[in-house]
Amino acid sequence: MRLTAFDYFRGVAILFIVAGHSYGPWVIDSFAEKLLANLITGGTVLFLFISGFFFHHVFYENFNYNKFVVKKSKNVLFPYLILSAFGILLYLVAAKPLPYMDKLISKDVASWYEYIELVGIYLWTGRVATAYWYIPFIFIVFLLSPVFIQYVRLSLTARMGIFFGLLILSTLIQRPVANLSLLHSFIYYIPIYLLGINCSIHRDQVVNFVSGKSMFLGGLVLALAAFQAAFVDGFGYHHKESMLSYEGVDILILQKIVMCFFLLSVFQAYEDRNIPGLKLLAAASFSIYFLHPWLLKFVTNEKFYSLVDFIPGIGVFILTVPLIIVSSMVIAYTARRVLKNHSRYILGW
Repeated sequence: MRLTAFDYFRGVAILFIVAGHSYGPWVIDSFAEKLLANLITGGTVLFLFISGFFFHHVFYENFNYNKFVVKKSKNVLFPYLILSAFGILLYLVAAKPLPYMDKLISKDVASWYEYIELVGIYLWTGRVATAYWYIPFIFIVFLLSPVFIQYVRLSLTARMGIFFGLLILSTLIQRPVANLSLLHSFIYYIPIYLLGINCSIHRDQVVNFVSGKSMFLGGLVLALAAFQAAFVDGFGYHHKESMLSYEGVDILILQKIVMCFFLLSVFQAYEDRNIPGLKLLAAASFSIYFLHPWLLKFVTNEKFYSLVDFIPGIGVFILTVPLIIVSSMVIAYTARRVLKNHSRYILGW
């Protein structure tokens, strides 16, 4: 059964992801700016919640591991490998250092096998482009699907105990610096995937719980974002070198969990309504995810900023987000029209 509310949810999630990567020259220092940045940042949580929900909703009942992995390889892994390899090649041809090369590579690369090692490191970490770290992470989640099948079969008490235990751990370890540690990211984000699974298992109860509570849940999202803006240095995520160090409690992940329920409460009320724009965004969401880092790299350069330096930073941000979204969708829909079903191997759709 098609869940229209989740189509709308996915459309909004990709907007948050693109917006969270589009700060550019926007210097964020006032309370209001930090509040807005805290609300925008963290779209990955929304995306991952949806992924966990549909793992149970679509695949659990007749789960076939081989078919599941093959499907995810075609739609997720292949586009990632193709676009990442293309990106690495562009950097090498242009003789420009790859992102975070000083942190990932401890020596100069000269021989052919060292270039192969370099490619392997970047494919493992996903650091060739902004947001690509998520693909190795989520594919490991897919490979561990039998573990999540067993999780579904646990009692409610056991499932909630595991979820809350891992969530507490997430708030303490926070995110890794530059998302360079796949293990760190996995431990931080996995409770969100479990939350999505649990919400699918108890979908009727969740829908009943959030129904009519949009104002309350929206107010709670704002309160958490405001609390972080007022009492926590910086904005958005706080990244740590080590999982074992204590540097406060992560507020953002809690805010984004509440936002998941807020968006469910809003879009559940629009389940029977047609919102074409959000449906288009949802359909092209994976393509937008794969394309937006490269488009941002093209747009957010000194030549572009020199043309708009008379506009305040937040104004450039407001212009950048729709520009990237529309450009990504045009490329995605053009590729799909030209390549037909083969476009999924390049752009995931």
